[in-house]
Amino acid sequence: MKPIISSLLFLCLSLSIFSQDADSTTVLREDALKIFLDCSWNCDLNYIRNEIDIVNYVRDVKDADLYIRVAFQNTGSGGDKVTLFYEGQGDYEGQKYEMAYDVEAVSTNDEQRKQMVDNLRAGMMPFIAQTPLFESVNISIAEKKEEEEEELVEDKWNSWLYRIGVNGWFNGQSNYKSINLWGNISATKVTEEWKIRLSVSGDLNRDRFVIGYDSLSNPEFFLSETNGYGFYSYAIRGINDHWSVGGSYDVEGNSYSNIRLGHDLSAAVEYNLFPYEEANEQQLRIAYQPGFRYNSYSDTTIYNKKSEFLGRHRISIAYSKQAKWGSVSASLTSAQYLHDPSLYNIRLRTGLNIRVVRGLQFNLSGNIGLIRDQISLLKGGASEEEILTQQRELATDYSYWGNFGISYSFGSIYNNVVFPRFGGGI
Repeated sequence: MKPIISSLLFLCLSLSIFSQDADSTTVLREDALKIFLDCSWNCDLNYIRNEIDIVNYVRDVKDADLYIRVAFQNTGSGGDKVTLFYEGQGDYEGQKYEMAYDVEAVSTNDEQRKQMVDNLRAGMMPFIAQTPLFESVNISIAEKKEEEEEELVEDKWNSWLYRIGVNGWFNGQSNYKSINLWGNISATKVTEEWKIRLSVSGDLNRDRFVIGYDSLSNPEFFLSETNGYGFYSYAIRGINDHWSVGGSYDVEGNSYSNIRLGHDLSAAVEYNLFPYEEANEQQLRIAYQPGFRYNSYSDTTIYNKKSEFLGRHRISIAYSKQAKWGSVSASLTSAQYLHDPSLYNIRLRTGLNIRVVRGLQFNLSGNIGLIRDQISLLKGGASEEEILTQQRELATDYSYWGNFGISYSFGSIYNNVVFPRFGGGI
């Protein structure tokens, strides 16, 4: 008990000393605009603080004069459309607007962060102009050279984007070796009315275990292997601000699920209660997908089938919203085979991130499914080795996963200082 008490006393003394030292070096700007930047992905916050140093950055949204939210959406060229939402608070209440810019897929990380800083700074100016610090701001316009003329750009690829990717990892020791490989080739075309995607992928997962030795001391091995492949395609057509239609065709095989060859053809219609242009802020989508499927199985199934033709349909409802208080998303999907209504599955997915009170954040996400449609299960079940190494899909009534977290911080409301030594910590 004494070592614990001594450690706590030492920690409190250290915090007192360090806080006094930090107070003497913290760079705060009097009369500066207080900013809360809400960007949880793809934002180099240290770089932003260094480059835009005419404002004060705060840790809690309630302390801010200006709340800025950054939203990303993939573009047809493989890049991103970045939208910046600006909302004034306190003395700036009611001042609200947004701006957007495009990031090319070939941009480096340095180019992307410079582009973000330029746009963030430009969007802050109407608010900074209302502070005494605006007198120290120098605004200039680069003159356009006379010989520079705008040229019409002809897209020789006709809006198609192609990607080729291969990933792999391996590890092992004297009694165990593992290798995992995955590859994908895709082509995507996105226009104002259409989104079309074609892709081919394959994967291999192999594990080899030493399970014993024979009389001559030679190792005996057990090999676990799963593999899969697939061709996937879809086309989606936007009708208006709320309606979309589409269709898909897939071909796949998967040793884990006992599928030697499967064909899947389906149509789809979707209605979004909110206009699609508000997708960065909120969505409430209802979709219906009728379709047909043909399965050829590697081994006989529990229904004594080596192959079969199936009709099925699926309905889903999805909601998402992003705001100053955090974000929430939820979706409910139900799929059913038409020849036997008792073969169905229902899955609920949720995500929640809330800023509860000053300094307190809570996040929760999860997925739970009711499973009644495992038509491809292997007749006779799996062997003990296949169960332990997860080579075969097993019968189950449900599946789930979830995670949660809570954090609380307190102290100075400002976070202007950047400390890059040792990567920020040891």
